[in-house]
Amino acid sequence: MTRATGRRLVLGALAAVCCTLVGSQSVAGPLSTTAFALNDGFGPAAGAWRGTVLITGAAFGDTITAEVDWAAFGTGGFQQYLNSQSIAQVDPTGPFEVTYVYQISAVTAASPGIDTLTVGIDAGDGRGGVLAPSFVPTGAANEKSPISGGDNTTSMAWFFNGAELAVGDVSSLLVFTSPFVPEFDFIQANSGLAGPFISPLVASPSDRVYLVPEPAALALAIGCAAALAGRRRR
Repeated sequence: MTRATGRRLVLGALAAVCCTLVGSQSVAGPLSTTAFALNDGFGPAAGAWRGTVLITGAAFGDTITAEVDWAAFGTGGFQQYLNSQSIAQVDPTGPFEVTYVYQISAVTAASPGIDTLTVGIDAGDGRGGVLAPSFVPTGAANEKSPISGGDNTTSMAWFFNGAELAVGDVSSLLVFTSPFVPEFDFIQANSGLAGPFISPLVASPSDRVYLVPEPAALALAIGCAAALAGRRRR
């Protein structure tokens, strides 16, 4: 077993534990329960890549307690999600890309305010998406958007400096794209010096290319399956 494979197995096991622990504390929002998430059989929700995590911590008087919903979408899935939530925005994803989406969906403690959210990505994992870390507004009255963001080599990052999230706020949909399918990696949010003691796990690009069957190939596969089924019945 290679080191990379061993790491994925460990992260997968940790994700299962985190989902179990968080499930009793978090209230899932629409992003974390969407039926349009990419399902390749490896995600934590019956094979789908979606979920919610709880981030909590305290340091030197600073505090953070917040829920982050997340999902990864295959081609066309993010637009279906936007439409289902009546969010009048256009999916920025390019063809044959996975859209990685995160949202700070509930803030119950934040002093001096949530100023950063980062999602881990390994140096060897896939990049090259059309959309660098950006955001899609939802139109919510209590929504705040990041001031900046970028690929920090070891993470994708969004910064709210000057627009920190306080109790009762939510973030815009924090988005980037990649032509590579998900695996688990760490997510972190900070409020001043406060951050999670152990970072939860969410979807992040792997080193495996996202392949979407062409319509003709998909139709051929369906036809072959039907023919085989008919032959078995005869």
